[in-house]
This record gives sequence, structure tokens and C-alpha cells, in this order.
Amino acid sequence: MDEAASKMNLDIERYEFDGSQIHRFILCRDGHEEITSIPSDFQDFDQAWLRSASPVIFSPKEDKIRLADLFCGTGPMSLGVIEAAKALNRSIEPVFAIDLEPTASLNYSLNFPTSNVITDDITKIINGGLGEQPTTEEHSLIDKVGRIDFLIAGPPCQGHSDLNNHTRRDDPRNQLLFRACRFIELFKPSYFIIENVQGIRHDKNNVLENAKNTLANQGYHLSEHLLMASDFGVAQNRRRFLLIGTIDKINIDLTPYRRKELRSVMWAIGDLTNSYDASSTFNSSATHSKVNQDRIDFLFDNDLYELPYQERPKCQRTPNNRYTSVYGRMYADKPAPTITSGFGSIGQGRFCHPNLRRTLTPHEAARVQFIPDHFKFSNALNRVALQKMIGNAVPPKLTYIIGLELLR
Repeated sequence: MDEAASKMNLDIERYEFDGSQIHRFILCRDGHEEITSIPSDFQDFDQAWLRSASPVIFSPKEDKIRLADLFCGTGPMSLGVIEAAKALNRSIEPVFAIDLEPTASLNYSLNFPTSNVITDDITKIINGGLGEQPTTEEHSLIDKVGRIDFLIAGPPCQGHSDLNNHTRRDDPRNQLLFRACRFIELFKPSYFIIENVQGIRHDKNNVLENAKNTLANQGYHLSEHLLMASDFGVAQNRRRFLLIGTIDKINIDLTPYRRKELRSVMWAIGDLTNSYDASSTFNSSATHSKVNQDRIDFLFDNDLYELPYQERPKCQRTPNNRYTSVYGRMYADKPAPTITSGFGSIGQGRFCHPNLRRTLTPHEAARVQFIPDHFKFSNALNRVALQKMIGNAVPPKLTYIIGLELLR
């Protein structure tokens, strides 16, 4: 904990409930506290935030932080940093984002209308070599975007993922990290967060070490963090790697944000039991094949959480089966497993609801990902697109705590 927090014997983040509102107090490095409040009938700030149908409007100070998001997806990482700025009563404006997927970039625009969102291959726009003069395309982007203070980048992680058994550690997508480095070189933000899976540290071409050397040579102070989301209040065991860079040296200590008690999956979705709506893709589960529905029924009929070998597909009916959680049922009193884009099928993970004979709905999966109800998903999205957006998201709680550390 930093010196101000230590001297005052205060938590960096604390809450008070007065019966109608929850007040959030954030301790800043100079020793003063910033206070924001949200209306609520109960005392848990995070639950109140997750369940809120509309974002709370604050009255921020005038110093506007300009935010960019590369490989933006639908925007949960941006959401976390924006919430951190709100908690500090600071004004922040998303001004630029880019993603290759049209559905993702359109949904980002839906949530962050002030941002100039581009649907394109980043290598066509950020196309100069590190250390070289800006290209024509880069000059055009600099003129269009202007100043960037805070950058978020989540290069595609499938190349590094432990689920990728084909090109893991040696995948062309792994090189996209250097496009984020080039953007940083061009725009020189005061802060950046680069996110990926933990496997990025073991890439065969040493992309992480090379990127770190590049960024350090640009004058950035760097810190690495391998975070388990459940340690920080997310109802999910999801491990993410984050590389943080700052122009000014900041002692980044995330220890004070760790929770002593883990939150269960039902903490996140317990209130949604009666929200099921078969006519709504967002509030209904995927339709299961007869054999998979029979497997779900077998779990409940026998009060089981692991499917026995004899009930599994033939390829998994062996004592050395590595995929023991597949076809499993979530535990109501524990964090959920990592939510992936396959959360609609029990054949792709432990995605069976703890108490109901089905997999999670997209709404429930979003909650487990710490995405609040006021975050918008287009009604035009089909189930596949929804599952991909939600499953690929980074819980905004992680970028929230890092945003607090950087901005407070």
C-alpha cells in the first residue's frame, strides 16, 4: 500500500451505505478521498452496479482524459477504465477504437458514441516500422485522432492460448502486439494497459520480451501482472496477463484490491432466475441436442457435478481423460470457470447452470464476466455473435482497479 494509505490506515477503496445510497470512497495518493454514490436498496456496491439498468451520471472535473482502445471488441476494458475515472470524479472520453470484427466494433459504438470506431485490419492503418517516421496512413490517423492520454490494447490471444493446440506460441497473430507498440510510439499516451493470456510469456519468438524492450526504450516504466479475476471480486476463475506502462514512474500495487472472500457464480446471477425469456436471445440459453440434454438431466437426477465416464462421448471414456470439467455443472457456492465463447454448450466446458437444467444465458454469462446490465448489446446480434463477444471479453473489474492505481 502507498505511503498515504499506510499513514492514514485507510483502504484505498471503501464503501458506506446510508439506506438509500452506497457511497464509494477512493483514497488518492495525496491523502484526500474522492466520493461517488449510486442509489441502491442493498449494501453491495458491485452488485448494485452490475444490476443497474442505466449508468449513474457523475459530475466530473474538467481535466478530460482521452482514451483509445485497440482490438477493442465490444468494449468491457474501456468500461472498466471509464468507471475508474468516474470513481475519481475525473472526466474521460473514448475517442478512438479499432477492431476487425464488424459486430464488435458496431457494438462498441453503441456503448461509446463519442469514439471514432474503425472496423479494419490494424496492420493497414498502423503500418510503419518501429523507430521509423510515420507513414501516410499513420499521419492521417494522427491528424484524425489527436491526443491520446490512455491506451488499452487487447491483441488477439488465441495464438497464445492453452486451448490452441495447433500454432500455440508460434502464431502470426502474436505479432500484433507490435502494432500496439507502434501506436504507443506514435501517440505517446501517459498510460497504457496491454492485456493477454498468460501464454504470451512463452511465445517462441519472444514477442513479449521484445515488446517490453521496445517500450522501455521509448521511456516507459513497465510492470507485469498475472491476475486471477476471482481474487479481485469477479465471480469467475479467469487468469489474465497485463502489461502496464506509464511515462511517470508509479508504484503499482494491486494487493490492497484483493478480496479475502471469493464471490460465487450465484452472487453474480442469482437474481436472474426469473428473467428467463425464450423469445429473447440475450435472456435464453442455447438449445441442446437430445444427448446433451440427457447428460444435463443425468447430472441433476443424480445430484452430480461431474459427468461419469460412461455417460461421456466414447473419446472421453478413459481414466486418463484430461477434460474432466467438460460436461460439468457449475458449483453454486464457487466462482464460475473461465467463460469462453462456447458457454452455450456443456460439451465445451463446465457451463451447466448450478441449479437449472440448462447452460448459461448470455445475460448470465455477461454478469459472470462483470459486465453490467446497463452495458448495451444490440438486439440484432445472433447467439453466436453474442457468445463470442461475451466469451472473449476481459472483466472490466480488472481494468477498473488498474485504472484506479494509475489515475488516483
